[in-house]
Amino acid sequence: MNKTLIGFFLTVITLVSCNTPYEKNHKVNTAVTYENMETGKLYPRVKIKNDTALSFALYLPESYDVKKENSIVFIFDAHGRGTLPLEKYKTLAEKYNLVLAASNNSKNGQSGQLRNRIITAFMGDVENRIHINKNRMYTAGFSGGARIATLVALYNSTVAGVIGCSAGFPQVQNPVNKSFTWVGVTGNQDFNFLELKNLYRQLKASNWKTYLLVFDGKHDWPPAKVMDASLALMLGKSKNSQYMLNPGPEADKLENKEVEQQRLLARAMEEKDINWWMKKTDRLMDDSQNNASREIRLMNARLVNYISMISYIFTNRALENNNLQQAAKFLAIYQKVDPDNSYVYFFKAVRFAKLKQDKKVFSSLQKAIDKGFDNRSEIINNKAFNYLHGSPDFEKIIKTL
Repeated sequence: MNKTLIGFFLTVITLVSCNTPYEKNHKVNTAVTYENMETGKLYPRVKIKNDTALSFALYLPESYDVKKENSIVFIFDAHGRGTLPLEKYKTLAEKYNLVLAASNNSKNGQSGQLRNRIITAFMGDVENRIHINKNRMYTAGFSGGARIATLVALYNSTVAGVIGCSAGFPQVQNPVNKSFTWVGVTGNQDFNFLELKNLYRQLKASNWKTYLLVFDGKHDWPPAKVMDASLALMLGKSKNSQYMLNPGPEADKLENKEVEQQRLLARAMEEKDINWWMKKTDRLMDDSQNNASREIRLMNARLVNYISMISYIFTNRALENNNLQQAAKFLAIYQKVDPDNSYVYFFKAVRFAKLKQDKKVFSSLQKAIDKGFDNRSEIINNKAFNYLHGSPDFEKIIKTL
C-alpha cells in the first residue's frame, strides 16, 4: 500500500462532523496481539502494534491459511463500530473465504491528520500480519465510511473493488485507480438514495464497472442477504441480482421534486418556527404511510429521514455555539421525526448540562443508552459534562457502557 500517497490525500479531505476523535481513555474490552489468532473467531479489538491507542476488529474465516495468500475486505463504519459489520457479515466471510478487518477508530468528523494516522496504521498493521493476495484486496464502508472506503480505492491501485453503503464518492482530484468495481448499496428510504442513484448513472455513462443494489430500509448497513449479493457482484461471482435498481417512470419524475423539497427543508430549519415544522412533519409522515402511490410514500419517507439527518447537524451546531434556544427547537423536530434515535437524548443531555439541570442530564443520558447509545468516549470527552466528572450519578452511567 502506498502510505505516502494515502497520507497526502487524507490530509486534505474533511467530512461532516458526527463524532469526537478517538481518545486513549476509550474503554477497551478485549485486546490481542499478533500471535495465536484462531480461525472462525471474531476479535473485537486487536491493538495496532505501533500505535496501541488504535485498534480494529478482525475475523479470520475457517479457510484462512497463514501459508497462502488471502483475500481481504477492509471495512470502515461511520461511527467507528468495527465489530458491528463483522458480526453481521461473518457468515459471508466463510462463504467467500474472506478476511474481514474493520477499523474501530475511523469515523466521521475527524481531521485529515487524525484520519491519516488511523487508516495508515490500520491497513499497514493488517498487511504486516495477514498474508494478503494483492490482487484480491477490497474495501467497504457505511455512510461516511463508504466515502473513506472509496477514497482508499481511488488512491490505491491494488484495491479491486468497493462496496459503498449509503454514500457515494468523496470529492477528490487526480485519482490513480479507476479500474475497481464499485457496488453501491442503499435503502429505498435512505436520505442519500438520490445521491447513489445519480452516481450510478454517471459511472455507467463513463463505462465504469458498477452496480447499484436497493433494499427496503433506511440509512444503515444492509441486511446480510443484500451484502451477500453485493459481494457476489464485486468478486465477479455473479452479474445480476434481484436487488438491482429498477426504477419506474414515476420515480424518475419525482426526483426533481424531492431535491427541491430537501432544499426547502434545509432552509426552513432556521427560517420557520416550531408550529410550521409540526404541521410539515405531520404531512410528510402521513404521506410516507398512507399515500396511494408507493413511490410518493418512499419519497416522503426519505424526506422524513432527511429531516432527521439535518436536525442532527443543526442541533450539534447550535449546542457548539451555545445557542440553547435554537437547540431546543431543533431537538423538538429531531424527536418528532426520529423518536428512537439515541442522539436525540444524548443532545438533550448536553443541552441540560449547559443549563446545569443535573437530574434532566442523567435521565436523558439514561434514555440515550436505553435507545442504543454506546459511545462512552463521546460522553466522557464532551466538555458540557466536565463539571459532572466524579459525581456518583455520572460515574454510575459511565460504568454501564
